[in-house]
Amino acid sequence: MKKNEELFYLIKSLSKSEKRHFKLSAQGNESAEYLLLFDAIEGQKTYDEKAIKEQFKDKTFIHQLTTIKNYLKNRILQSLRNYHSKISRNAELIDIIRNVEILYHKGQYPICESELKRAEKKATNYQQDLLLFQIYDWKRKVHQVLYPQDMETIKTITERQKNTLKFTNEYIDLILANIDPLQFSLSHKKSVSLQNKTLKTLHKYRKLLIAKDHNKAKRVLEDLLKEWEQQPELLKEYFTMYFSVCNNLLGYLVFKKQYKEAFVRILLIKQKAQAIENISAAFIKEKLRLYNIELEIHRSLKDLHTTHEVIDEIQHFVEEHKTLVPGNYLLSFRFQFANIYFLKNDFKKTLHWINAVLNNQTKKDRKDLITYTHWLNLLAHYELGNGFTLRYLIDSMKKYLKKHKNIAVYEKKVLKFLSKTVEFSSKQQRNAFMELQKELLTHPFPENVLGYVDFNEWISRKI
Repeated sequence: MKKNEELFYLIKSLSKSEKRHFKLSAQGNESAEYLLLFDAIEGQKTYDEKAIKEQFKDKTFIHQLTTIKNYLKNRILQSLRNYHSKISRNAELIDIIRNVEILYHKGQYPICESELKRAEKKATNYQQDLLLFQIYDWKRKVHQVLYPQDMETIKTITERQKNTLKFTNEYIDLILANIDPLQFSLSHKKSVSLQNKTLKTLHKYRKLLIAKDHNKAKRVLEDLLKEWEQQPELLKEYFTMYFSVCNNLLGYLVFKKQYKEAFVRILLIKQKAQAIENISAAFIKEKLRLYNIELEIHRSLKDLHTTHEVIDEIQHFVEEHKTLVPGNYLLSFRFQFANIYFLKNDFKKTLHWINAVLNNQTKKDRKDLITYTHWLNLLAHYELGNGFTLRYLIDSMKKYLKKHKNIAVYEKKVLKFLSKTVEFSSKQQRNAFMELQKELLTHPFPENVLGYVDFNEWISRKI
């Protein structure tokens, strides 16, 4: 994202209700220049500053476009703060602290006291240690003004403030430990905060996986999830963290091919997710992770009849939150859809999703997924008997592979086989596949390749 595109993407991220709130907050200023700019940018599909300048060439504000863009951005952010004032306990506490600062400067110390008491209770209940540090800082200041001789209480407040730093430092250490599990060792002292305990458990989980103690790794995640579920208020407030732990466990279950248990957990987490009102970008990312895991199961269990429903559900979710769905997830989903339909012998739908990948690819896309989409494209056209198209695509594939790497022996054999046998009869093809299978015994597909497209399974199916 370029600097001059920030406002465009901010406007495009707004929901209908957020836009309505912004417009209502600007009532009485319908002719304001920043509103004209808002409507113009909202109407663009891609940001075009030249078009904006052309549209408003007769307006004086166009000569100070950067200034009015900054003003509009700040007005939108102010509107969003008001609209989402109850988005989380964290946001509520920040607002209370801001109120206290204003009241303090106005000399309204008794109101400061009552507001800080309310804030302390909320921050303690929801384990907001960093904000507790600020709350205690204001409590000390207010108490010093009201009771300057009461040194004992001031000392107690300051000690509590110091304790919050211990939990915050532990949180930072845990984040660093999770970045590199092997480099950091953590104390065995129990964490008080559930968020800190979660980070500590995830660190332990990763170390257990590295040590190949898989059963214990699974147990520590299961125990952690149970603890979250026993604290419904914290679960609701920090649902995204809980969701992330669930996805880690689901990833483990798929790795161990424990699909039945994975499906049960997927159903449960989806039910919990439906009750979440504030849909954040972090929440959407975890939901996309969940869908990726679910598709992985559908790829592994080829006879599942609910695949179409899952794909429809994912498409609806992506469309609903398209401004917040990263491009790499769109690419991954389209590739997975194509792969699944290929396994189900629905080659027309396979080609539909292959074209969705190839016609929308960018330079930033994962080269591995683009490469294996090309391979799927060849196999789908082979299955449909499109000999002329296939031979053209094989020539293109050879050029593509040479451009990015050396062509492996198994790749040469498969490309030659596809070109030579596409118009064979069923019996001739079956015999040819048997020969290909024998040839590939000496030049097999690497395991990592089969994780993208299972050539061996396809060949076995044709014999």
